[in-house]
Amino acid sequence: MNRERAAAPRRQERGKRRMESLLRAAEQVFAEVGYARATTNLIAARASVSPGTLYQFYPNKETIAEALALRYAEELERLHHTVFADSRATVPLSAIIDATIDPFLDFHRRAPAFEALFLAAAVSPDLGRRVDVLHDTVASRIVAMFEPRSRNASRGELGSAAVTAVGIVRGLLPMITPLKGSKRSHAIRELKTVLRRYLEPVLGAQRLRRRRHRRSS
Repeated sequence: MNRERAAAPRRQERGKRRMESLLRAAEQVFAEVGYARATTNLIAARASVSPGTLYQFYPNKETIAEALALRYAEELERLHHTVFADSRATVPLSAIIDATIDPFLDFHRRAPAFEALFLAAAVSPDLGRRVDVLHDTVASRIVAMFEPRSRNASRGELGSAAVTAVGIVRGLLPMITPLKGSKRSHAIRELKTVLRRYLEPVLGAQRLRRRRHRRSS
């Protein structure tokens, strides 16, 4: 009996490692062939286990996708809570772009199956809504970051700039995500340059407007 109790934690630890290995394999398969074409046989082969071993932990492809998507959603929620927390007006625009863009680019690098799962609606409606809420609030969170830097600008002006900035990032993200090494670094620098050159006149125009107002008063 004592021997069995001592062996139980080791079995649990092996089980956790096996589940993690299966999730990593599924992540690679989903990213490479998409959710629709992925199969449990492909995932098992990538994890170097038999399909029977896979079924001991996950009964089907759907449960694997849900477990992986839940991990993505939780990490994305944490990112949103931390990345958009600092809106100090004294922080240079280039530093704000770095602090905002880098964590999300790193997330997508580490979550290669994110789009394959969420764009294909391969997750539960509840999990899909959690991510949709995050996406839908990005622009408003960016507006909150812009407001301390441009106090006289209307929310409409800042909202338009935020929506455009989000569109720029989303448009270039699929190109950047698969890149590695110097090509990835170069593409990220280009993205940040585009954002900075677009946002500087938008926010700078508001500063110019304030100076003109002070001169005329």
